[in-house]
Amino acid sequence: MVLTGRGRAGASSLGVRGRAVQQSQNLRVVQCKPSRVAIECLSSKTTELQLQNILTSVGPIQISYPQRKAIATFCNPAHAALFQQQYHRHMVDLTYVNVTLVED
Repeated sequence: MVLTGRGRAGASSLGVRGRAVQQSQNLRVVQCKPSRVAIECLSSKTTELQLQNILTSVGPIQISYPQRKAIATFCNPAHAALFQQQYHRHMVDLTYVNVTLVED
């Protein structure tokens, strides 16, 4: 399952007073290698919805959720590094979680 994060993508195309601003037509698509993070030491009470809310605050993800551990794949390696930096040893459901970057 792929979920999108809370970005401001729509706001950048609006100029002063909400008017659309013409943008350059020379756009290119860049494919980045996805990066994975492992979230360990989860409480047995932690729900998949709670994990989705935490993970999508950084960027779009794919998630697999075995018991007490989750593997999330971010579309952008920078998002994975940012998530690890922000949420390593973060408390979720009265348990400190460990977040590590996973090598492919």
